[in-house]
Amino acid sequence: MTAAISAALPTSSAVDVMLDAAYETHRRFRHGAFAEHCPTCHVPAGELCLARRSVHVARRQAHRARVAQNTPFSRFAVVR
Repeated sequence: MTAAISAALPTSSAVDVMLDAAYETHRRFRHGAFAEHCPTCHVPAGELCLARRSVHVARRQAHRARVAQNTPFSRFAVVR
């Protein structure tokens, strides 16, 4: 890796802080998968999964299923 590229990339501790902030924001406002309870670790909606910096697959699938049920049309439908 060249010096210019490595200087432009944030340090691992900076990435950790950014991930923590993003997950906390999603949790606080119940965005995405955080709007669902987690069937894997049994935390309620609006709480982080017990696995740090990870959202369990079952929680993501539950969110996708709920969004698919509530969407009256396909997101890929062509509007003419």
